[in-house]
Amino acid sequence: MKKKFSPKFNLGNLTKKVKSKLGNTYKKLSNKKKKIKKFKKTKTTAQLKSQQKLKEQILKQKQREKLAKIQVIKIRTQEKQRIKEEELKIKKQELRLKEEELKLKVADQKLKEQAEQRLQDQEQRKKEEEKTIRLEQKRLRDEERRLRNVAEQRIKDEEQRIRDEEKRIRDGEERKRLEAEQRKREEEQRIRDEEQRIRDGEERKRLETEQKIKDEEQRIREKEQRQRDEEKRLVLEKEQKIKDEEKKIKEEENRKRMEIEDQRIKEWGIKFDAERKKRDDEQVLMEEELKQKDEERKKRLESELKNPDKMN
Repeated sequence: MKKKFSPKFNLGNLTKKVKSKLGNTYKKLSNKKKKIKKFKKTKTTAQLKSQQKLKEQILKQKQREKLAKIQVIKIRTQEKQRIKEEELKIKKQELRLKEEELKLKVADQKLKEQAEQRLQDQEQRKKEEEKTIRLEQKRLRDEERRLRNVAEQRIKDEEQRIRDEEKRIRDGEERKRLEAEQRKREEEQRIRDEEQRIRDGEERKRLETEQKIKDEEQRIREKEQRQRDEEKRLVLEKEQKIKDEEKKIKEEENRKRMEIEDQRIKEWGIKFDAERKKRDDEQVLMEEELKQKDEERKKRLESELKNPDKMN
């Protein structure tokens, strides 16, 4: 920033004023001399003295003019020298300011390069984290697929076992039914034989035997009903057991997936907080350094402006 210095006084005006005063004085003295020559042709002692005095005044006036010119030239030379010195100080100050600006530019360039390097490092870390997340997601999908296949195979095996059990139960029921029918036929045959043997007069025994047959049939029916209820209960228990097993497997899979997701979120949060804190600390340090440098530069400039002699 260039600063213009103007002289404390105007040499032209001072020169004009000195010349004007000298000219007026000279004109007055010249007029007095003309008047004396015009009106007083005879020179008396007073006239001679006045003439001598006028000559001395003119001589003194010329000496004063000469001294004034010398003084004006001296003042002008001093003012030129002072202006040159001020210009030299200004140039030195401008050179110092340019050096400070160059240093600030170099510092800004370094800060920009550091910021770009940090951004590149952050991008690289972000890509690595995304790659890790994709690998973890792939591993989770593979694990979920494996667990689903295991669960499906376990369900198929359980269904096959239930079908085999149901077939075994049906075969047992059929065998029991056939045995019951065979026993029934044998019992009926025995009853018919017994009836044939005692038909001639044992009506009471016949009635008791019929009642016994009815009780036996009722017992068989109740027994078969109990068997059917027991089989139905077993089937329901097995179905409920299968449902509970499937629910347990799904809950275990969800729990594992949630634990892995929570762990990954916690790790990402810790890493993000650490990086953000580091960035904040670096930003604060850079701002403090720039602020300190700016304060030092301002103080130095103020000191140089207050004490221009130190700039030399």
